[in-house]
Amino acid sequence: MSKPLNNEFLIEFSESCVNRKGEVLLQVLGLLESFLANTDEKMVRISGKLSELLDVKENFEKVASVKNLEELLDVLVELDKDSMIKIYESSYLKERFPNLATSNFL
Repeated sequence: MSKPLNNEFLIEFSESCVNRKGEVLLQVLGLLESFLANTDEKMVRISGKLSELLDVKENFEKVASVKNLEELLDVLVELDKDSMIKIYESSYLKERFPNLATSNFL
């Protein structure tokens, strides 16, 4: 016989899953931010899932050619129809990605 799961465990698990779903958007924005940065350091940490998506040349070109956040969201939804994307406040994104903010991407 199995024990019923503790409700607190389910709440913590649920919140961690919700927080992870937004990572794809932030990872792609970080990647685009590094493209705009005028530094030699262009390493960005991305997940295996995103790496797999961007490993296809066509997908990478779609992401690299977007002109604004709205286009980026459309491309991400197209590339990964099964995942949800968390949307962040524009002030948070502008603070975190200043190069994208100054280029009117956000």
